This record gives sequence, C-alpha cells and structure tokens, in this order.
Amino acid sequence: MKRRHEAGFTLVEVMAAVMVFALISAISVGLLTTALRSKETSEAVMADLAAVQRIQALLSEDIGQMVMRPVRDEDGLTDPRVFALDVQGADPLNPDREGEPREILVLTRSGWANPGGVQPRSGLQRVAWIYDGDHLWRETSLYPDLAQGAAPVRQMIAEGISDLQIEAMMTGVWTGVVELRPGRNGEAAAQAPRAVRLSYVQSTLGEMEHVALSPTAEVGR
Repeated sequence: MKRRHEAGFTLVEVMAAVMVFALISAISVGLLTTALRSKETSEAVMADLAAVQRIQALLSEDIGQMVMRPVRDEDGLTDPRVFALDVQGADPLNPDREGEPREILVLTRSGWANPGGVQPRSGLQRVAWIYDGDHLWRETSLYPDLAQGAAPVRQMIAEGISDLQIEAMMTGVWTGVVELRPGRNGEAAAQAPRAVRLSYVQSTLGEMEHVALSPTAEVGR
C-alpha cells in the first residue's frame, strides 16, 4: 500500500511569504506615518494662519476705533501718551531689553461692547501690544484709567514672529517712532496717524504685512 504524501509549503515558500508580509507591513506603516505627519503639518499651518488672521482683525479693530484720549495710571497720574508706537519699546519708563517683552503700540480705543450694560464701565479700553522677539501679546485693561490693584489682562496673539516692524502714517510719511501727547483744542486728534502698518516674518508662512486705517484716514493726506 502506497503512503499518501501530505501537501505543504517548503521552507523557501514560507520565507518568501514572510518577506512579502513584512514588506506590505512596512509600506503600510510608512503610509500611515506620512499621513499622520501630513495631518500634523496641516494643523500647524492652519493654526499659524488663524493667528495671522487674528492679528489682522485685532489690529484693524484697535486702530479703526482709536481715540486720542488721555488716561491716568493707577497712581492717578496722567499717562503722557495718548498714542505711542516704537518697535524698540513705546514706554519711556521701561527701556527695551533684548528678548524681554516690551510695549510696541499703546492706544485707547472705543467700541468695546458691553451688552445690556452688565459691567459698570464705558466702551473705552486701553490697549497695549507687546512683543519679545518671538511672541506677540495684546494687553487690555477693564477701565482706561487704571485703578489701584487692577492688573491688565494679557493675551497671546501669536508666536513664531520675527523681524517685526511697526510704523504709523504721519502726514504722508511712514514713521517708526511716534509719541502723541495730550494737547489743547483737539491738537492730539489733528496729529493722529492715518494708518498703522505691521510687518513681520511668520515661522511657517513667511513674510506678512497688515495695514490698518484709523478713523482719520479720510481726513487730509
């Protein structure tokens, strides 16, 4: 009686199958990794784009509704700046130190919504833009005239910001250092900038520029 031969795989066939399976697995893992990295990159780009749009929106709102109104500090003293702008630091009492946060734009604006008058405040708001060489913040106070112990609220607008420049259009010329002080009979308002230009390099998106018009943009040149 003849012995029945059982069918099976040879060692070579088994090794070939294992190699094919390993190759398919490696390709699948590679595709998955690439897809995840692409998703992370896309999310990062979208986040940076949202930050750029936030800068544009806030700058347009602040400059478009600024008022030439003097304010007082928490000691009751009048702040000599109704509007100030300087990328090296707009606060003369706090000189710029490399890499430290510094005020680059200071102003008072109107149009701060207070639905139903819930909070005991006006629609005016003191605003300062702050930069440290990488991060850009916007600092606001509940009242334009600071009260004792009333700390401003600081919100980060964007990060990865370098080579930042800020200028104001004064009498038809872009100027990088501006400090307007209270005047009589609307003198400060007459000197108000027509526009503010903010330019910088965003780490992902590259060079960016925003121009925001002031309420006096249509007056004169």
